[in-house]
Amino acid sequence: MITILQGLSGKYFSCNIPDVEFAISGENLPVEITIDGESVFNEILYPIDGVITLHDLSGLFNSYARQRLVIDISVTIGVSQADDSQTMTASVIYGSADVGIDADTFCSNYFLSILMGAKETAVGRLEYLHYIGTDSAECRAFYADGQIETFSVDVVGGNDRYTTIDVSPQKFLRSSDGAEPESYTVIAGDRRQQFTINHECPDCAPILIFVNSFGCDELLYCTGVHKVAPSYKRSSSYISGKLRNYDIEETRTFKADTGILNTAMANWFDEVLRSDYVRIVNFIDGNPDVGREVVITDSKSERSNAYDELPRFTFSYQYSQRNHNVLNMGRAGRIFDNTFDRTFN
Repeated sequence: MITILQGLSGKYFSCNIPDVEFAISGENLPVEITIDGESVFNEILYPIDGVITLHDLSGLFNSYARQRLVIDISVTIGVSQADDSQTMTASVIYGSADVGIDADTFCSNYFLSILMGAKETAVGRLEYLHYIGTDSAECRAFYADGQIETFSVDVVGGNDRYTTIDVSPQKFLRSSDGAEPESYTVIAGDRRQQFTINHECPDCAPILIFVNSFGCDELLYCTGVHKVAPSYKRSSSYISGKLRNYDIEETRTFKADTGILNTAMANWFDEVLRSDYVRIVNFIDGNPDVGREVVITDSKSERSNAYDELPRFTFSYQYSQRNHNVLNMGRAGRIFDNTFDRTFN
C-alpha cells in the first residue's frame, strides 16, 4: 500500500521544488523519475520508519530545465503496470529567483523577467520578452498627440511551452507618419510590460545581452562613460646575451557606467551582475551582432532611499577568452567609447 504524504502537481520553478514524501507498507519500492518521457532515475528505495522521502529534486531537475526552459516530469512509485502504483506529474520551469508566489500564478501574470516596472529604451534598440505559454501578444503605442495605435507583435522564438517576442521600439512607429511613440505597453494574456522612449537616443557602450534568472536573454544598454584599461604582464630573460620579453600576457579590462536608471531598472540591473553568461552586442549597419562572451570582474551597485540619489552603477568586465588581442572588424576606426567617437571622429 502506498500513501502519498507530500506530492507534486502543477507548475514549479526549478529552485523551489518540494520534497516528495510517501509511506509504504512493504520493505522496499521501485521509484522512477522521467523528464520529457526520458528516464533519469530508476532505483529501489528502502523506507525509514515506513516513509521514503525524495530530497533536493531541484538539484536533479535544474540542469535539464536550464537547457530546455520548461520540462515535464513524472514520478512513478511502484511498478507502473501494477494496480497499487501511483504517478505524479508536474511542469518545471527554470528559475533561480524566489518570486514569493507560486509558479502558476507568476507565469500567468508576468513575463519571465524580474523587471517590475517600466523599461527605458530608444528607437534602434533591440528588445525581447519571454513568457510561458503560447498566448498571442499585442502592443499598444501611445503618441505625443494623444493617439493610441495597436500593433501585432512578432514571435521570434519558443515552442509549444514558451514564447519569445520581439518588442523593439522601431516596430511601433506610427503607420501614418512614422512618429515615435512616447511609450508602449506589450500585452500577452494578463501580462503587461511598459516601455518608455528616450527620444535623445543616447549612444550606448557597452551593449550586453545576458541570461537572466529565468534562463532567458535580456539586453542592457549602458549610456555612461565607457573606458578600457589594458594591462600587460611581461616575462623576460636574457636570451643570447640580450634581454627579451619571451611571454607577454595582455588583459583588457573594460569599465562601464550604466547611466542614470529608474527605480525598476536599478533593481533589475543586479540580474546582469549575477548572470553567468554575458555577451557583447554590436550593431553593424543597424543590424545586431552578438559577439564575444565576457566576464564581469568587479561591480559597484550600492543604492539607497535618499531623495537626491539618482541610481547609476559601474562595473568592470573582461573577455572570457584567453586571447585579449581582439580586432573588431565591424567597427573600424572607432576608439573604444561610442560617445567619444561620435563626437570627435
